[in-house]
Amino acid sequence: MKRLPHLGGIKHCLAALPFVVAYSCAQPMTAHDPLSDSADAPKSRLNLQLPTFGGKQFWADWRWREGWRIQENVLTGHHRVLDPNDRRQAWGSWEACLAEFERKAPQVERADKRHLVMLLHGMGRSRRALSDMQAALAGQDWDVAAVSYPSTRRSISNHVVQFEAVLNNLQGYDQISFVTHSLGGVVVRELLAPRRASAEHPHGYWRNHIQAERVVMLAPPNQGSSFAQAVEDYTAYSWIFGETGLALTPQAMATVYVPQIPMLIIAGARGSGGAFNPWLDGPNDGVVRVEETHLRGEAEHLVVDNIHTFLMNDPASVRATIRFLAGGSGLVDAQVRPANDEVR
Repeated sequence: MKRLPHLGGIKHCLAALPFVVAYSCAQPMTAHDPLSDSADAPKSRLNLQLPTFGGKQFWADWRWREGWRIQENVLTGHHRVLDPNDRRQAWGSWEACLAEFERKAPQVERADKRHLVMLLHGMGRSRRALSDMQAALAGQDWDVAAVSYPSTRRSISNHVVQFEAVLNNLQGYDQISFVTHSLGGVVVRELLAPRRASAEHPHGYWRNHIQAERVVMLAPPNQGSSFAQAVEDYTAYSWIFGETGLALTPQAMATVYVPQIPMLIIAGARGSGGAFNPWLDGPNDGVVRVEETHLRGEAEHLVVDNIHTFLMNDPASVRATIRFLAGGSGLVDAQVRPANDEVR
């Protein structure tokens, strides 16, 4: 039998692939970071108004205004402007994109009591993962901002800095609520920490003009994830999920701030006895155990019959979210666990 040519070279390429992935996952914010000073002059680039996928794991939103966004590519450091239909309106340097954004995105007059709902997706997902939730909220006349962040490419602290930049430059809103899935809930907990508004953290000044009202967390690993703890020593896990994945253990989550505003927490459970994943102890959604979602001070806690991947768009989750954001109760169409249960 003839030997396949160049097989050794292929093996070397495959062996190097995990290191390439690990490198891309670990890239910090660079000099292209919009919060850093830059001496570069605006650089115009020839642009075709092409449709895009709206930004997945390689894109971070640094500005949002009525659906318009400025994104940074976390691998190359270049930026682009997307309109509400995710068509690229400009690309190139931060300065050039900011100028185009200010020229094209609508200027918003501040109105009293205008309330924005911001959606934060989970790890490895994108803003479109919450599309059903977004459509339902918009159908109830809520103003909704679905924002992208590179969940597996940067740390939780980096994600918080990114969202602070979005909120600092938000126009026309003086109230905000958050709807989060999985990791998104952890990011919001850090975002709302009082230390982020101290003199040592100059990027948290959005709270001088915007009041945080309510939070809905869907499948949050609030007590830490036993799944993350079980696999944290596996090299493949850190390659894929980076620093953020390692920050979801029970020990790390014990240090994360607990918001002092009304919180609705929705957990998932499916299968025999609610244990969808038999390798996790007790009712779970396949990734997070129900008891891991609890958070001290929660106003309400629901358990919905669905798995982690689809929980955020389950009709029961959507209905409960809408009622809770409007100031009512979300305890409808779901198995209920009383809010005064002991948080383990």
